Amino acid sequence: MGKQLIALKLGSTITTIFKQGEGLVLKEPSMIAVTGHLKSREIKAIGKDAKRMQGRTSGAMSVISPINAGVITDSDLATAMLKGFLKKIFPRTLFRPNIKAILCVPLGISVNEKKTFEKVCYNAGIADVTLIPAIICSAVGDEIPIGTNTGKLIVNIGGGCTNIAAIAMNSIITGVNISVGGSNMCTAIEKYIMERFGLFISDGTAERVKNEIASLLENNTATTEVQGVKVDTKETESVVITSKDIYPIVVHYYSKIADAILSVINSCPPDIANDITLNGIYVFGGNSQISGLTKFMKNKLKVPVNISENAKTDILGAAKLLDNPTQYHDIIKSL
Repeated sequence: MGKQLIALKLGSTITTIFKQGEGLVLKEPSMIAVTGHLKSREIKAIGKDAKRMQGRTSGAMSVISPINAGVITDSDLATAMLKGFLKKIFPRTLFRPNIKAILCVPLGISVNEKKTFEKVCYNAGIADVTLIPAIICSAVGDEIPIGTNTGKLIVNIGGGCTNIAAIAMNSIITGVNISVGGSNMCTAIEKYIMERFGLFISDGTAERVKNEIASLLENNTATTEVQGVKVDTKETESVVITSKDIYPIVVHYYSKIADAILSVINSCPPDIANDITLNGIYVFGGNSQISGLTKFMKNKLKVPVNISENAKTDILGAAKLLDNPTQYHDIIKSL
């Protein structure tokens, strides 16, 4: 088997892999189910199979996300998870494939965090890996011209973190990575339902609530029914949650993102800031699809807001770089 080129995103909530010549071949939760402790841990399931076990395991088994706030927090489990994903996308063969990968990573991670990403990739069976900020890959994926001297402000709202960067001439002028994303909102929704209704719900249920009814429109009337366990009686009970119930939670976290965007704009050189004022911001990521985001951000930032219809532009951008060596090398030289 010859060289295999892939684009890879090890996200806090989702891992995606794009295989050259085949397209998007894997999109699964960044989760792994294990039993035991430390060196004696035994892998029971990964990805979507592990997510199905979430909230349904005994004390002997844990469902773990080895990547949090965009960085790897358990390298051994991240390696095992990635190794399992690679086995899914490459056919059984007597010869180990020579895999070369472009890996989308969060903005501003430390040297040690970069080394951890590289180590996990190598130990999982990837022979050569190049780390490129996901924020740059997002722009490439949506065909935003970042190779010019006109400044672009890119925002990627993910599950574990939000990356914000001003980019020109393929280079990041200034930017920030904040630990605010969909996971924060899910945790806050769990806490709200427990305090308001005395009901304990699973992580998966909280995520469903966020995905179904979260809105930045104050008058949204969407509702959903959730089932959980009463804190006091331990009995199963269902309650109806409305969009208005969780509206304060949603506004709180998106306001934090808006504040971070303003701080990045204010730290830009005058000419770049002027470009952003004229052309607006470009927003990507799974949590950019919430209703009311355009109006909310326009009111907060006083600049045009462009939201991509495709939430996963980072992995698509990395995939485009696999087929465009010239642009790939231009970006690598500017990092």
